Amino acid sequence: QSSPNQSIDLQVNRGGNEIDLQVTPRVEDDGTARIGALLAPNGSVDFRRPNGVGEIFSNAARDFQRMFLRIVGGFVTLITNFSSVAGQVAGPVKIVEQGASLASDNIGYLFPFTALISINLAIINILPLPALDGGQLAFLLIEAARGKPLPTRFQENVMQTGLMVLLGLGIFLIVRDTTQLDAVQRLFQQ
Repeated sequence: QSSPNQSIDLQVNRGGNEIDLQVTPRVEDDGTARIGALLAPNGSVDFRRPNGVGEIFSNAARDFQRMFLRIVGGFVTLITNFSSVAGQVAGPVKIVEQGASLASDNIGYLFPFTALISINLAIINILPLPALDGGQLAFLLIEAARGKPLPTRFQENVMQTGLMVLLGLGIFLIVRDTTQLDAVQRLFQQ
């Protein structure tokens, strides 16, 4: 990407043979330079049948922990480095597109993908955001600390504001992801 419209040397390995190529990155409409190469999986994943119920639960716990930590790490990155990763936040349209892509590769990939979405939603739901369960929990903790509940009108205003922000974010993500679909892009280019 640092050499748009300039010829560069590239060495690839095809079938164990090193091949020297010369490529010229072209500048796309969005200003990025690309050589037209696409990275794609070229192997297969082998699934091994577990030896008993204990191993099933052990594997499930290990996979859950790994996914949970990666999701929490993703949220930390989103909070600490918002400007550089905000564009990677996906809404329902992009999630369905990714799921369809995984299913077309191998239907077995949908199980961990579904688990990832479920864990992600559970974490988001428990965050102290108004209109979610975590927001209700935050109000209960404040009530316990104060010894009395916050005024009902205040709670309603906070919940309504939070709901509007979440709905606005959802609508924004749906519109953005829809406009990025290949079919929609082709429609606009005609």
